[in-house]
Amino acid sequence: MKCVPKINGVYWLSLVVASLFGADLGDLLAGGLGLGHLKGLPLLAAGLAVVFLAERFFKRNSTLCFWAAVVIATAAAANVADAFHDFHVRLASVPLMALLLAFVVIVWRSRETSPDEQGFIPVNGLYWVTLFLTAVLGCVAGDAASYPLGFGNMGTVAVCAVPLVFLLVIGRNGLYADLGFYWLVMVFIVAVGTAAGDLLTQLLHSVDRSAVVSGLVFLALIAVAYEMRKGNKSLQVQTVSDLLP
Repeated sequence: MKCVPKINGVYWLSLVVASLFGADLGDLLAGGLGLGHLKGLPLLAAGLAVVFLAERFFKRNSTLCFWAAVVIATAAAANVADAFHDFHVRLASVPLMALLLAFVVIVWRSRETSPDEQGFIPVNGLYWVTLFLTAVLGCVAGDAASYPLGFGNMGTVAVCAVPLVFLLVIGRNGLYADLGFYWLVMVFIVAVGTAAGDLLTQLLHSVDRSAVVSGLVFLALIAVAYEMRKGNKSLQVQTVSDLLP
């Protein structure tokens, strides 16, 4: 993508809110609109294609396309994670997705990177594939902790938030540029967002209201943090120092 967010505190907070909204959006499509966990995937895939196409012709320097793609990918991942539950393989899906994600990261690391990709995580086609797999893992892990393991939604948010904060703190020393570390952080972010989305739905007693509230919070955060502040986005990232706080 031409314009991507810089990796800083606002970036990680935005990813948590995007994951929350994505989880609610997936639930809205599956339950609220009655599409089920798999029938809505073609619609989300089409939406993602429209975002990528729009980004090619979008003349304004904006991160909106990046964040829209994150929300759509997370919504699709949430539905895939729920489909695992439909087939009664929720717990088994956690190690399965972890192995698949590890394989993709190893393959990515084995690639010969171009000079302009060295020192940071390039937002390319492989990035979006890995993001989707990471989001599926985060969703199934969050759901497994909330329900089969009995932590509940609030308990899962708390349990996953502790290692997440620890990783974010130590990552400030340059670890964000490491593929394995970056995607590990993303797994915990999606797990927190998924549990928080279910918790919000529980508190509001409606997936429709939860999706509206989380969507409005997400849009407000992106508008204030990125569209009104140019310092949180980058047009051409050359070194890891451009990405770190």
